[in-house]
Amino acid sequence: MFKNQNLQKSFYLIFAMIFLTHCSSPPNHSNLKQLRLSMPSDPATLDPRRGGDLSSSMLHFLLYDGLTRMNPNGKAELSLAKELIISEDRKSYLFHLKDVVWSDGSPITAWDFENSWKNILSPSFPSLNAHLLYPIKNAILAKTGAVPLSEVAIYAKDAKTLLIELENPTPYFLELISFCVFFPIKSKSDQFVEKGMVTSGPFFVKSWKYNNEMVLMKNNHYHRKEEIFLDSIHISMIDNEMTALQMFEKEQIDLLGQIPTDAIPDLLKKGLVQIRPTAATTFCVFNTSQPPFSNKKIRKAFSFAINRNEIIFHITQLDEKEALGMIPPILKGRESKYFKDADIEYAKQLFAEGLKELGMLKKDFPEIHYLYSNSEKYRKIAQAIQYQWKKALDIDIKLEKMDHKILIDRLAKRDFFLAQTHWVAQYNDPMNIFERFKYKTNVKNYPHWENQTYIDLLNRSFFAADKNERQDILEEAEKIFIEEMPIAPIFHWNSAFIAKPYLKNVDFAPLGNCFFEKISINHENH
Repeated sequence: MFKNQNLQKSFYLIFAMIFLTHCSSPPNHSNLKQLRLSMPSDPATLDPRRGGDLSSSMLHFLLYDGLTRMNPNGKAELSLAKELIISEDRKSYLFHLKDVVWSDGSPITAWDFENSWKNILSPSFPSLNAHLLYPIKNAILAKTGAVPLSEVAIYAKDAKTLLIELENPTPYFLELISFCVFFPIKSKSDQFVEKGMVTSGPFFVKSWKYNNEMVLMKNNHYHRKEEIFLDSIHISMIDNEMTALQMFEKEQIDLLGQIPTDAIPDLLKKGLVQIRPTAATTFCVFNTSQPPFSNKKIRKAFSFAINRNEIIFHITQLDEKEALGMIPPILKGRESKYFKDADIEYAKQLFAEGLKELGMLKKDFPEIHYLYSNSEKYRKIAQAIQYQWKKALDIDIKLEKMDHKILIDRLAKRDFFLAQTHWVAQYNDPMNIFERFKYKTNVKNYPHWENQTYIDLLNRSFFAADKNERQDILEEAEKIFIEEMPIAPIFHWNSAFIAKPYLKNVDFAPLGNCFFEKISINHENH
């Protein structure tokens, strides 16, 4: 029934989006294995089952490990699993675990995986990423309460053997389970303690002062501890980008990711900025469940009125790709353009037609608040788009900034008309973006949009005979999405960072992930 599939052993991926900013800890040249970073805010949770924000995910990859991890080429390779057997029909995955232990020295078992994954699928369990488990047989039925958790096809056959059965062949399944939501916590840890919890990854939390700093220490029980070059990571929670740069210049931070836009031209001239394409997109999202953005032509008018190249040239300044499709090119292997940037005359025509279909005059257009995260770059982007809409459509839009956590909560509750946000791919396959919009019930389907033909195409893609056929099917799904325009994509990301010369082996994967376990620090000659 089964055939063997051997996967090359990988380096450990420690996921950390390069939107890491500054650190207030002073230089410590006596400890050459201390890396100093920071994040703009505390993580929402250190429980990988509950995470959803970037800060939390970054910590989850530092603290936990999974059956597979992603390598620098964006491919999944075995990590806690030592062997994998896949069935001929590609619907059954049998994992054999290594002899590995938690940070307290107790064994990591297949039961830990079964319990953690089934917890996520409990109807009452709060998880922003539960939909990632839906390829598993009966997972979506369990989450909606239609079947008991015992019918979900996640089976610990014994302490070292885990069997997973899928609804359909899922070509990206190994990449999918490389995401941190699939990293288990220790069984019988329902009273999850954020500080002092047991971990399975390269580090554990030594201390955490909320709104101040977190200190991570190397986990000497980690199964590849000899490949981890850092003894500790010090992370400060400070949200001012200019302070970030100043502290980097004062030798108080080793690696800076979120660079103030005003400083980018000078840093580029000096050749200090390193740029990487990233599987992420900034976009405008419409609430399609209520007028005026329930009307497709109104949505398209607002999208076509945006001048993306102006935003890239004057604000972001990292030579990003204007987003004229939904999927970042790095996930597709090619760039697709489904409409023209800044198509002002067509935008005006569609806006007039949309108003007529709504039975509305321009003077009756409701007051619209454009929500955006409280960052300097997003403020500038929002102001630019506000001006572009006024110039093209003669519509006054009110800007409303807020903390990112509040924004995401508003989006999840569909408590908005219009908002600016972004997505970052969680695994290296376009389905990561497509699946968010498959059903209205997905908490990350912010526009509350659903289309049966789109759903049918995604379902067909699982049974494609080869990669090219699958790509063609997904291309059709993307065309439908753009024709409906539940979001207005703005630009696909390039991520930039600057690093101190004494940091060696700073390596980033296509998803923007930094492999901290490869970093070493050498102050000689610096």
